[in-house]
Amino acid sequence: MTAAAALTGSTPWQNIFASALDLEDIRTAWGAQCAHPYGQDYVANLHPWVALAEIHQRQQLAQCLEQRSGAGSSLPIMALPEIRAWLDLVERPGAVLAGRQLLQVSQVLLGQKRYAAALREVDDALTEWATDLDPSPSLLRRLQQSLDEEGELLDTASAELQAIRRQLRQGRNDIQRFLQGFLRHPDWQDYWQEPLIVLRSDRYVLPLKASHKGRFKAIVHDRSASGETLFVEPLSAVDLNNQLVQDRQTERQEQEKVLRALSAAVGQEAASIRRALQHLGKLDGVRAGLELGKAYQGALVPVGRRPVFALHKLRHPLLCMQHPGQVVGNALALGEQHQQLVITGPNTGGKTALLKALGLNHLMAYLGLPIAAEGQLGYFRQGFAVIGDAQDIHADLSTFSAQVSRLRVVLEQADSHSLVLLDELGNGTDPREGGALAQAVAEELLAVKACTILTSHLEVMKRYALSRAGVALAGMGFDADTLTPTYRLQWGVGGASHGLTIARRIGMPEPLMGRAEALYADDREDWERWEAQREGLLRAAQQAMDEATLARMEADKSAKRLQRELDAARQERERVAEEARSEWQQLLENARGEVRKTIAALKAGRDTQAASAALEQSGAPFRAVQDAVPALPEVGSRGLFLPLRQVTQIMRVDALRQRLQIQLRGKQLWIPLAQFRADAALELPKEKGSTQYASPENHPWRLDLRGQLRDAAWQALCRHVDGAIASGRQQVEVLHGKGNGVLAEMVREFAQQDPRVTQWRMARPEQGGGGVSELELR
Repeated sequence: MTAAAALTGSTPWQNIFASALDLEDIRTAWGAQCAHPYGQDYVANLHPWVALAEIHQRQQLAQCLEQRSGAGSSLPIMALPEIRAWLDLVERPGAVLAGRQLLQVSQVLLGQKRYAAALREVDDALTEWATDLDPSPSLLRRLQQSLDEEGELLDTASAELQAIRRQLRQGRNDIQRFLQGFLRHPDWQDYWQEPLIVLRSDRYVLPLKASHKGRFKAIVHDRSASGETLFVEPLSAVDLNNQLVQDRQTERQEQEKVLRALSAAVGQEAASIRRALQHLGKLDGVRAGLELGKAYQGALVPVGRRPVFALHKLRHPLLCMQHPGQVVGNALALGEQHQQLVITGPNTGGKTALLKALGLNHLMAYLGLPIAAEGQLGYFRQGFAVIGDAQDIHADLSTFSAQVSRLRVVLEQADSHSLVLLDELGNGTDPREGGALAQAVAEELLAVKACTILTSHLEVMKRYALSRAGVALAGMGFDADTLTPTYRLQWGVGGASHGLTIARRIGMPEPLMGRAEALYADDREDWERWEAQREGLLRAAQQAMDEATLARMEADKSAKRLQRELDAARQERERVAEEARSEWQQLLENARGEVRKTIAALKAGRDTQAASAALEQSGAPFRAVQDAVPALPEVGSRGLFLPLRQVTQIMRVDALRQRLQIQLRGKQLWIPLAQFRADAALELPKEKGSTQYASPENHPWRLDLRGQLRDAAWQALCRHVDGAIASGRQQVEVLHGKGNGVLAEMVREFAQQDPRVTQWRMARPEQGGGGVSELELR
């Protein structure tokens, strides 16, 4: 399939989009990084067009593995054999696997064990996968005890097999000793071609020279190719060989029995092994994707819920792998202020590569791969790419007709959740007709709010981008002096094609170039007006930006000035408070001195009337202050909280700060004295389910939760611990009663979950026993 396969064919648009953007090249490189076939299958069967929730799951898995790798805990990279066909086989009744096949199963089980151990090294979302990966210990141990490194059965596979093989070894030794007697017999030294014992047809025989045939009674089992050697079995050795053959048959039967039992054991675990293989494939595939991302300096970028994106350092990952460190990154954003982007510029300037980079990075992110960009990706439910030449001689389609055929399908299916990439729109026909068609297509896609990026050399498309709201214009940079592209996207500027400049540098005849430039100048007059309009818009935008910058600077200055004033006011308040504190201290010292003098005078027996007058005089400054302060209500007084018109009761009185602590809706708060009006005739409302909370300042050692709902009691306990921690306390008591045990269980659960609680215990019997919990705090 070409990169521009027709959308009208039998291939779904998802495959067309992926093929046009070279996703299969990325998938091939990705699969090459996998360590075993299960990871390769995961990569091969992964599809980018899935629900957003699944995309987020893929990215979370990749982030989890990336964090593990950064912490020094990596997954094992090990080659595992393909055993899924063996698992299908052992589930059939009576199926038997060969020793090598069972050895491969054992290798996979060992791989499961290593993966599970690696997952348990870090406590995160992947740790629970270790349970599914753990192989059956008994099956793995049984396979390891039964098979050697070549897949042959060991003597330890069964007690019967061990006994049979012991008998076999004894039988072989017996017959070899017996036959050695023939070889060493002094009268028969010349009978043998070589003094060797040979195995023929599963029987031990001797190599007799054909010329000595009949010298002793024996059975001929074979003859050499030259006919000079006969392989004979002495009649006296027949019984020993027969016994050896029977022992070998018994061994084969026992081996068959052991293999059948091992295959049945594997069959019982086949379902769990398949589940483990799915996890192994996913883990290896994601690990391989992160490894591939290092080749193009990729990063895991979040995928938002809306079909909008804002990227910077956007590059084509395949180009990054081919030319490390040389690919230019660009900033590209669409979907918020603009729904369309028209990119212009010279050939080989990077327009098509930028289109493919955008679409390919979105698909890679949907697959859970790192991308060659930074920023925020958007979620598109479908994508369309009309890129490259899709002419088809067999279908009688020219370049232009093939492009129009694909555009028709795009216009039929594109919507506000679509990403549309159109390369060289309107190319392949008369520029005026192609330009008109290109503008009409762009307008249609703009009307349905499809997120569209298109490239074009046509002047009409540049004018369209400058004159239409929601459409942005950008051009690929080009160095006219060196005739080389810069590959940098320049926003707000249409990239020139530089065709005449390039032709002149290459050496086209001067008269011809002069004529071409004159013709081009006539057509450019209208464009100059558009260019002037563009320059005016750019100047206006720059002026607005400058004004916004000045306004921001003024706001910063005002904020700093206000902060300085606040700091000065705070310092002045602290200074006045300190002076008042010093004045009160001096008054208090003076009063104490006068009292001491009066007491001394009384002790000396002087005039008591004068002493009383002096004592009265020393209290005058304090009476003056007290007279100036309005009378405060007493603790327990009822009255009205004026802002909310709620009846409340005074819990505490702060005369120095002229404030009251009241009980309101199960909470305690401080209010200014002016917001309270005493009225003893008012009745306190009964609040069902309210939490009676005593702050640590009043009752630092006990909180009463009896009669409270569980959620309200939890909140009260949390506030109680907050206050105790703030006041530096290391122990609190919670009175919850015995009852049905709900509140007691809540307190225990709180103590287990809150990191500030170091210990929980029931109170001693004299302190309340099972109805009171004691919490030790950090």
